[in-house]
Amino acid sequence: MIRNRWSAALAMSVVLGSAAACSDDGADYVLHYTTYSSATSDQSRSAQRWAEEVERLTDGGVSVVFHYSQSLVGADEAVQATLDGRADLAQVGSIYAASDLSMFTVIELPFETKNPQAHMNTILRLYEESPVYREDFDRQGVRLLFPLPLGTIAMGLNEPAQTPDDLAGRSIRSGGLASEVLLTSKVNPVAMTATDIYESMERGIVDGYTALALANLSTFGLTKASPYVVDPGIGAYSSSIVVINEDLYQSMPEEYQRALDEASRKGIEFGLEEMESAGRIACEELTAAGTEFSSFSDADVAAWAEKSTIADEWVARYAERGYDAASVLDDYRAIIADEESASDYEDPLVACMEGTL
Repeated sequence: MIRNRWSAALAMSVVLGSAAACSDDGADYVLHYTTYSSATSDQSRSAQRWAEEVERLTDGGVSVVFHYSQSLVGADEAVQATLDGRADLAQVGSIYAASDLSMFTVIELPFETKNPQAHMNTILRLYEESPVYREDFDRQGVRLLFPLPLGTIAMGLNEPAQTPDDLAGRSIRSGGLASEVLLTSKVNPVAMTATDIYESMERGIVDGYTALALANLSTFGLTKASPYVVDPGIGAYSSSIVVINEDLYQSMPEEYQRALDEASRKGIEFGLEEMESAGRIACEELTAAGTEFSSFSDADVAAWAEKSTIADEWVARYAERGYDAASVLDDYRAIIADEESASDYEDPLVACMEGTL
């Protein structure tokens, strides 16, 4: 119904059985959602609740078909897939967004915030309030609906570590900007998929892992392979968002647009609830396994952050490409500070360590 107006997407619409088309069950719009997450992850459960809310608000006029675990397109193709008709909605991870949504990657910078609620709210407010941040979305032709949960970075180790210096010489699975942080402590960051961590820990190929949050650990069996879990103090380290093709959104009746917007306003609430639920399961499993929890001291984290030049390098890298990245970083930090002042949210990792999860 919608895609056949877009000649560039016509062929793929046929393959999909007509993305965003009428369905046999009476829906006016069937939106195809592509994600690299599994069906049971906290991120997918958040999107599922959003889709249920959309269907309720539209009296069944809009429904969503989920394509999990990159079964439709690869994670690095998500934005482009919403443009060429392979998908209507997509989970876009910041780690995959450097070329399509460059300014979105500001939210990966380490040592900026340890509050996931403030982090998620900031992602939305940047889209609404920072023109340079918004430009990438408008140029690509996608609309940000809501951010998905992730939480602060956790570190699982085979041997204890009391300070960042204790990590020197170890091989630790990592990714993204977290790897650059580890390099300042003379760590050997190892790139591997999360599904390979368990066996690699068991076989001694790596001495630990990071670039995961507490809520992720059960999914990959790591609650049984993490004798030591550390809060390294890096804080929020990545994120993902749900986007929709802008032309598709604008073509929908106003009442359907309002329904998508209303459901999206609940996205952060859904995400935090699902992240806490997954984190609680991981916490219980780690505790039952006898895992020892610890945190690097505030002084050690501050010294570690002072060594980092990652934010300056991020600004310089994108300034060379013509972005006013400094203004985006300033906006990010200002909104983070504002959101943190209004939130007492405690990350599941911290709550687990304190026995309050």
